[in-house]
Amino acid sequence: MASNSRRGYPTNGSIYVCNLPEGTDESMLAEYFGTIGLLKKDKRTGRPKVWLYRDKVTNEPKGDATVTSEDPHAALATIEWFNDKDFHGSTIGVFMAESKSSNAGVDVPTAAVDGDGFKDDAAKDMDRVVEGVEVGLIL
Repeated sequence: MASNSRRGYPTNGSIYVCNLPEGTDESMLAEYFGTIGLLKKDKRTGRPKVWLYRDKVTNEPKGDATVTSEDPHAALATIEWFNDKDFHGSTIGVFMAESKSSNAGVDVPTAAVDGDGFKDDAAKDMDRVVEGVEVGLIL
C-alpha cells in the first residue's frame, strides 16, 4: 500500500515510477534517481536496487519500475522532486511503494494511477497492484 511517513505511515525507501519511455534501462534510472541520495545496493549483484517490470512473454519493459533509496527521507524527497517531471520525453509519475503485506489491515487513502498518469476523481480510493506492489498517492 502506498504510504507517506509525514502522515505517520512507515516507508521502506522504495518508490514506484510509472510512464517510463521505451528504451529506459536500470542504469538510466539509477543515474537519474541517484541524484537525490544514495540508492540501496542489491546484496547479490552489488548494483543499485532498481527493478524494471517486464512483460512475462516478451521480456520487454512495461514502463514502470521500483527504485530503492538507502534513506527513506531521500525517497520522499525524490517523490516531491521528480513526480510529474520529464524523463527522456515522458512525464513520469513517482510514488511511495511498499510491499502489499507490509500494511496488512491498514486502510490508506490513495489516488490510483495508470501508465498515463492520474485517473479521475472517481478512482481516488482505488489502488493499482503491480506484481505484488500497491501504488498510490496520499491525498
